[in-house]
Amino acid sequence: MEYYTSMKTTQALLLLKNSNVPREIYLEGDIYLRLNDPRSAVKAFDRLIEIDPGWSPKVISVLEEAVDKAIARDMGFTAKLMLEKILEYDPEFELGIRNFFLGDWYFDSREYDRAIDFYESGIEYDSLNLNARFRMAQCYLYEDELLSAYQNLKKGVETHKHWKFKYWLGKVSYTLAKKRFDEGNYSSAELYLAQIISLGIPKVLLDDAYFLLGDIRLGQEKYKEAESCYEKVLLINQFAKPKIVRDAEERLKIVKSMEESS
Repeated sequence: MEYYTSMKTTQALLLLKNSNVPREIYLEGDIYLRLNDPRSAVKAFDRLIEIDPGWSPKVISVLEEAVDKAIARDMGFTAKLMLEKILEYDPEFELGIRNFFLGDWYFDSREYDRAIDFYESGIEYDSLNLNARFRMAQCYLYEDELLSAYQNLKKGVETHKHWKFKYWLGKVSYTLAKKRFDEGNYSSAELYLAQIISLGIPKVLLDDAYFLLGDIRLGQEKYKEAESCYEKVLLINQFAKPKIVRDAEERLKIVKSMEESS
């Protein structure tokens, strides 16, 4: 303790090395934390808790403080290492807003399934965290979990009213609608198309939604409704001539020929 309090940390660590006294092992870990050597610190704490698990709360408390300092100093790897160690010591420990830090860490590391777990826990703590909810939706998309992405984005639209949630909800809704259409499940496809139309984002999937809905109506031999859908595609794109306009014009010719022959 004399070496420690007089800042002679090297001498203090030499005296503490290989000690089996819990108080001394704890002091060793604490010194390593103050020296910004988290790996050595957690090795000492691992040994301490193996010898006496009753030290867990005190170790977790000192690690919590070190985590917050590391996050504030942008020492991401150090913070991640110590947060994982806290959860190892106490799997039921509530990380609170620190969940978002681990979610972002795993998102950036492309470990999307792990990121989702931490984002979900964080959103339970703070449901208004826009960035976390959006990133969680992106994780679901990377994992090809379209329904989970859809539900998460829909909740995001309800909670945040932010344009990017609407845009991505439209994209995911269209993907699901097209998938259901290709499977022949028109009623399910229509529900997702209705979601896009309700968002009402001009020229962003809205024309695609009306076009696909027109194809559904055409297949159902509801020619007037199909015609109305294709005309809406043309109206949305009245000042431009993208491919979808040419396709809609061709579909209208088909509809009219069907009407004449029916």
